[in-house]
Amino acid sequence: MKISINKILTPKIIIFIFLILILIFLSYLNFSFNRNINRDVKSIYNINEGRSISFTVNELHKLNIIDSKFRFKVFAYVFDIYPQFKTGKYYLSGSDTEFDLLIKFIKGITKYEFFTIIEGSSFYNIISSLENNNSIKEINGSYSFLKNSYFIKLGIDNPEGLCFPDTYKFASGITDDTLLTLCSNKMIAMLKKYWKNRDYSLPYKSPYDMLIMASIIEKETANDFERPIISSVFVNRLNINMRLQADPTVIYGIKDYKGNITKKDLQTTNEYNTYKIYGLPKTPICSPGEESIRAASKPIKSKFLYFVANKKGKHIFSTDYNDHVKAVNKHQK
Repeated sequence: MKISINKILTPKIIIFIFLILILIFLSYLNFSFNRNINRDVKSIYNINEGRSISFTVNELHKLNIIDSKFRFKVFAYVFDIYPQFKTGKYYLSGSDTEFDLLIKFIKGITKYEFFTIIEGSSFYNIISSLENNNSIKEINGSYSFLKNSYFIKLGIDNPEGLCFPDTYKFASGITDDTLLTLCSNKMIAMLKKYWKNRDYSLPYKSPYDMLIMASIIEKETANDFERPIISSVFVNRLNINMRLQADPTVIYGIKDYKGNITKKDLQTTNEYNTYKIYGLPKTPICSPGEESIRAASKPIKSKFLYFVANKKGKHIFSTDYNDHVKAVNKHQK
C-alpha cells in the first residue's frame, strides 16, 4: 500500500517542521551567542565616530573576538530593526559573551574613566589636568556652566572656585565643558546646602561670599579640626572691619610666585592682597572641599584675631597682638 507524500506533508505538518527548524536554528544561535568571547585577556576596543556596523563586526571577527560575523549581525537586527553602535571606548573582558558586547555597543555602555579634582586646586590646575587627559575632548574654553541661573543670579562670571573637589566617573569621549558642568553642579548643591544651614549672624551677603571664605580656609590649613577656628578668626576680623591679612590671597594675586612672599608683594595693591584691601578678595582663590565650606558656614564662637603656624603644621591662635608676636617669635624664628 503506497502512501502519498502529499498526504503526509500536510500544511500543518510543513508548518510544524518549519517551526522546529527555526527553533533549532535560534537555539544554536542563542547557545553560541551566549558563549564567552574569544579573548583571554582584558582589552579596550574603540568604536570611532562614523563607523558602520559591518565595519565593526568585520574588525571584531579579524581580531578573533567574535566567531561569526553572520550570527552577530543577525542578533543585532533581531535586537533592534535599525541598530546603531554608539561611539566610544569599550572595556572587553574574557567573561563577556557576544550578547554582552552587542548590548554594550547598542546602549553605549562604554569604559568608565575617572577625573579627580583635589581640594585647593585652582581653576588653572583643573584646566591643565583636563587638557592632559586623552579621554576628555577639549572644546576651546567654552565654559557654559557659567550660564547656570544660580551663578547668573549671584553675578558670578569668573570660573575660579566653582568646581567641587571630588572624583568624577565618566564615559570616555566626554567634553571638558560637560565634565565642568558636572563639577559645578555639585558645587551649587554644596553651596545651597550650607547656605541654608549657615549661622545667620555671619557677615556674608551671599553664598558667593561664603565660597570665597571657604577657599581661603582651604589654603590656610589641611587640618579639618582647625578649619572652624580659622574661619572664626577671619569672621571676627570682618566684623570689626579689620584686614584679613591672609597670605594665600596674596600668593594668588602674584602672577609669577617664586615660593616666597616679598615685602613688595605685601605692599602691592590688588584685588587679592588682603594686607591692603578690606573685606574679602574679589573671587575664590581655589576650589574648597566640603569641610572648608562647612567651616565657612559655621565657624566656632571665639575672640581669636590672629594665628601662626608652628613647625608641625598646626596653628597657635591668639586674641591679643602682643601674644601673637610672642607666638611668631617662638614658632617661626
